[in-house]
Amino acid sequence: MKNTVRYILPIYAIIYTLVFSNTKRENNFLGKWEIDIQKTLSSNNLPSGSNQSLNIDPLDFIINFSLAGNYNERFGGLKFKGSWSRYDTDLAVARLESDDRIKNLKGHLNQKIKQGNKSRHELTRLYQRMHKVNRMSVRTYTYKKGNVYLKQDGLDLVLVFRRAT
Repeated sequence: MKNTVRYILPIYAIIYTLVFSNTKRENNFLGKWEIDIQKTLSSNNLPSGSNQSLNIDPLDFIINFSLAGNYNERFGGLKFKGSWSRYDTDLAVARLESDDRIKNLKGHLNQKIKQGNKSRHELTRLYQRMHKVNRMSVRTYTYKKGNVYLKQDGLDLVLVFRRAT
C-alpha cells in the first residue's frame, strides 16, 4: 500500500499541476500600438473626411505596453513613461505618476498650495488643478475586436489604437 501511494501521489501531483496551471496567459495589450484615425473618427461620430484637415500622422501617436509592466506613450511631441497593469483580459490601467513631468507638476502645485498667502478661491482652483492632474495621469484602456480603446477621464473623446506594424 505504501509503495503504491509513493508512485501514485507524484503522478497525481504532476497531472494536477499540468491541468490547473496556465502556462500561456493571453495578454492582448502587449506590444506597440498606433492610433487608428478612421476608427477614432467613427467612434466619436466625426465625419471621415476630417482626417485630412486634422493632419495626424499615426506614428506620432504611439503607446507601448511591455512585458515587464513598463508603459510608454508618445502623443505628438510629448513622451510619457509609467507602469501598467492588466485587470482583466480586456482592461488595462496605465499610471504615469512616475513620469518626471507629472512629478514636477505635482510638486509645483503642492508648493503653491502650501504657501499661506492664498485666498480660499485660489486654493480651490489649485486643488482642482491637482485633481485634474491626478485624473489625467491614469489611463484606462479596453481591448475590443483587435483594437485598444482609450476613454480618457475628463475628455469626451475616445481614441482607438491598432497594433503597429
